[in-house]
Amino acid sequence: MRNPGIVAIALICGLAVTSQIAVLLTGIAQWASPLALVDLLRHGFYWETAIAGCVTALLVSCVVGFLKQGFYRYLSLLCSSSLLSGLAVFLLGFELYSYIFLGFVQSPSGLMELVSLHYQEPDLWHRFLTVEGIVFLMTFLAIVIYLFHWLRPDNKALGNAHFSNGFETKRAGFFERQEQSIIIGKKYAAPLYSHGFEHVLVFAPTGSGKTRSIGIPNLFHYPFSVVCNDVKLTLFKTTSGYRESVLGHRCFCWAPADENRLTHCYNPLSLISDDKIQRLTDIQRIAHILMPDNKKSDPIWQQASRKLFKVAVLYLLDTPDRPISLGEINRLVKQAGFDDWLASVLEETEHLDPEFYRNGYSYLNNHEKTRSSILETFSGYFELFDDPTIDAATARSDFDLRQLRREKITIYIGFTDDDMERLSPLLTLFWQQLISVMIKNLPDPVEEPYPLLCLIDEFSSLGRIERLRRSLKLLREYRVRCVLIMQYIAQTYEQYTHDEAKAFTNIKTKIAFATEDIHDAEYVSKLLGTRTVKVSAGSTSTQTQGYSESKSYNYQAIPLLRPDEIMRLPEDQTLIMRTGHTPVKAAQMIWYQDSEMKRLTCGATPVPQQSIQHHPFIHHKSFKPSLLEVLET
Repeated sequence: MRNPGIVAIALICGLAVTSQIAVLLTGIAQWASPLALVDLLRHGFYWETAIAGCVTALLVSCVVGFLKQGFYRYLSLLCSSSLLSGLAVFLLGFELYSYIFLGFVQSPSGLMELVSLHYQEPDLWHRFLTVEGIVFLMTFLAIVIYLFHWLRPDNKALGNAHFSNGFETKRAGFFERQEQSIIIGKKYAAPLYSHGFEHVLVFAPTGSGKTRSIGIPNLFHYPFSVVCNDVKLTLFKTTSGYRESVLGHRCFCWAPADENRLTHCYNPLSLISDDKIQRLTDIQRIAHILMPDNKKSDPIWQQASRKLFKVAVLYLLDTPDRPISLGEINRLVKQAGFDDWLASVLEETEHLDPEFYRNGYSYLNNHEKTRSSILETFSGYFELFDDPTIDAATARSDFDLRQLRREKITIYIGFTDDDMERLSPLLTLFWQQLISVMIKNLPDPVEEPYPLLCLIDEFSSLGRIERLRRSLKLLREYRVRCVLIMQYIAQTYEQYTHDEAKAFTNIKTKIAFATEDIHDAEYVSKLLGTRTVKVSAGSTSTQTQGYSESKSYNYQAIPLLRPDEIMRLPEDQTLIMRTGHTPVKAAQMIWYQDSEMKRLTCGATPVPQQSIQHHPFIHHKSFKPSLLEVLET
């Protein structure tokens, strides 16, 4: 609600300005009180009062529009520049009048004497109006000629790329704030938004400001469930307190490699169904993520490893006294005499899943050297879980991905640059499972009322997320949107072919920060388009009778921004490109430069410290040697 005191002061100031302008228009050089308007109207100065009121209204509109920010600030700047231009033309007409009819050039202070002409010397007043009319008419004609030249088809034949003005930015919907919108930049001191469930692709090298202008602002702004990659836990430390205490979220920080073991837990095997038919499908999906086919080598080793993975998981699922985790699988296959142990279990049990026996015997039926190679390949996939910290962080699940659209939940996935490479398989598994869970069924608006935002930083450094690539265009139907942040486009081609990567590079809305890579700069330059420029070429030659000059004109297409200009973008600027609209040169929405957003910080929510459980290595003295001998025979 507006403060009555401020409104009263504003009205008094407005009356004072209007009175002063009206008094000056009458030719009286003195200060006027706010109530002088009453005396002027009483003495018949209606036109002067009306003109003063219009000028004051324009000034107030400019000030109010500038304070409101966004599109209104653009209109304010446009109106102010028009007023200043009009004032400049008026002063030019006044100086021409003074020079032509008075014989000298006056200073602007001579305007006070001009007002008296209206009453004392009507002829000079009419001459002044004539000069002003001619000057304004010539200015208008110059503007018309310029616009006609600018709008000619020839000037657009090779491209008409330009950065959007305030009207085009508003038409694209960037100024409109909706409940599900995300912040992508700032223009005219107002945030720019992306709406609906459209995905956003961000090109942002390290240190370019993606965390301060994309990650943190959206975690303060977006009210629904979020899952985000959090390098160095900056997002968690800054926003988790606010999201939990103000937005009512349950916040989790899964940092599986944290040195202090401060992390919540997530067990990828917890998503395996209890149904004995469906669980085989779930196991196969996890196996294909952890052990994908390698196109550069014989796929037989990955196929055999996936069978062995199925054996290990089915055994743990049907053995109540053993934990079901990836770390336990790692210990299971690295025990002494694994082949002998497996052979004894196959012979001495009958209650386990039939697929356990089929795949177990399939493994043991291989030659000893082949089994050794399969086991070595398989155990290599679980090298990560030799780390007891990661083993503890994946031993159980503190959160359920299936609840993300049912409750307000924020999950921060924490890691450092040093751990990025070794954690990549585990993080890839997490994101694959998340997408699979989200697209399993269409959400019920009543039971699952909340949409999900995925902020995937370091996207190009993760492994191949095949489920995301295939489902990206369908995610909006499941009320899921993604913000993919990559350092360099070339990194994406390490995991995907050029055709496969188009699923990501064809995202409708793209944001580019200043880049250090010339190939990325060339790509962004092509996205911005070209503009048509008229270029003149001339030559001069010496002849016996003098000089001969020739000039020719042609049109050339030049980039809206050259690659080198993109690489020199200021560190607080971004380029926003949306299909079907002109690009926007915007500022970064830096959260700590926004007074309202800066007040939202509430610290970080508490995170439990995980205890390390030691698992001693058991030396088996002997297994039944005759069993393997029989199988090999």
